[in-house]
Amino acid sequence: MGRGRFVDLSISIEADIASDPPMMIPRIEHADHAAGAEQMKEFFPGLTSEQLPGGLGWALELLSLTTHSGTHLDAHYHYHPTRDRGAPSLTVDNIPLEWCFGQGVILDFRHEA
Repeated sequence: MGRGRFVDLSISIEADIASDPPMMIPRIEHADHAAGAEQMKEFFPGLTSEQLPGGLGWALELLSLTTHSGTHLDAHYHYHPTRDRGAPSLTVDNIPLEWCFGQGVILDFRHEA
């Protein structure tokens, strides 16, 4: 890689990706169109399966994850609500974006087992 290139170090949120601590492994529950039809009937009282195209409803995924899932940034607030003699700790939405990118060194170990 030469100068001026951007290397994205992030990983996608997926079910069962390695997480630290392991109790925070993301879970993804899939609801197919048949299950979605049942959900829609609860969401819209009086709706019947016959009113849905082919008797099918929406399909969706229910995600269960924490701010520790996947690629993340532990803001100061994660560790304590105050810092620097009582000043409020920065939350992740207050971290300057410039802190999240800069020069780096790439070590390529893809050839290693």
